[in-house]
Parts: sequence; C-alpha cells; structure tokens
Amino acid sequence: MIQKIKSQNISLRAFTLIEMVVVLIIIWIMLMATVFLSWEQIQKVKNKTVKESIIAEMQTRYSRNLWSSSFASWIMYDTMDVTFSSWTNEIKFEYKAWNDNTGITNTFTDRFEIKYITTDYDYTGDPGQHFEDITLHYSPYKISCQIWSGEEYTKIVFIARVNENKNYCFEISQQNCRLVEVSDTNCGILEKLVHLDN
Repeated sequence: MIQKIKSQNISLRAFTLIEMVVVLIIIWIMLMATVFLSWEQIQKVKNKTVKESIIAEMQTRYSRNLWSSSFASWIMYDTMDVTFSSWTNEIKFEYKAWNDNTGITNTFTDRFEIKYITTDYDYTGDPGQHFEDITLHYSPYKISCQIWSGEEYTKIVFIARVNENKNYCFEISQQNCRLVEVSDTNCGILEKLVHLDN
C-alpha cells in the first residue's frame, strides 16, 4: 500500500513529454532572440568603430598640422592636401614641400565607401552637384583651409557608408577645417534627397 502511494506521488511530480517540449521551445526562442540582439549590437559597434576611426584620423592629421610643419621628424612640408574621393573610396593625405618638389602620400581606407560629396549644402533643399573628389589645402600652423574642386567652396558635406550597411554624414567648413559629424536628422534629409536611404 505504501509503495503504491509512493509511486503515485512520483508520477504526479514528473514532467510530461509535452511540458518538456514546451520548455525546450521557450528556451530555443529565448536563445534565438538573444543571438539576434547580440548580432545587432555587434553590427552597431562595428559601424561606430569605423565612423570613429574616420573622425580620429582626420583629427590627428589636423592637430599635427596645427602644431608642426613636418610629417615626420625628417620630412618638412609646406602644404597638406586632403582629398576625399568617391571614385576610389579613400581619403588621401599628400604632404608637399615646395622648395624641392618632394612629397609623401598616404591613403586612408577603413571599411567605408564615400557615397556622395557635395559643397555648401545647408540641409534645406537641393543638395547640388555631386563631386567625384574634392581637396582641402591645409597650411601648417593655420586653423582655416582652402576647399577646392575647380573653384573654391566654403564647406563640403559627404556621406560615408561603413561596413556596407550604415551611412554617416560629415561636414568640413573652411573657417576651422575640422571634420564634424552631421546630426542624424540632417543626414537623413540628405540621404533621401540623393536616394541613399534604402
């Protein structure tokens, strides 16, 4: 009699096959949601890393130009030209010395594409002409620079697509010649106008 009662208690405490399957399905759904969210977070971090590397590269070159006229301790230069190219998808830094016509060139490419370059855009209407490339002429110890592509401009705005899935907009004005990230709202306006919002 006691054994019969014990066996009934054991059977009442055990999980049925259906309950176990339901628990496994819930665990699987939670695991998939976690993996998906983690993948999204990883992509966001990768995108932000590339964006920050563009800003850091430009800031480093700009700062070095403000306090020195040498690319390295043995290479003096008179101008630093920075060219943004949507054709080659790179930022090119060229240091030139006028006295002996020597120069050194470095290119910066880091999982980004320059999708659109325009000038003097104010985020209110037609973005204007698209440029294949545009050059900034920096002189050592000067805050301002010349923005040039056939004629002189006061500002450039460009869209960089990082890791093939996220667009960021940047601008550089002639007065201080520093790379600045454009707000998401203004970037969205430009993206829609140039059909890069999909």
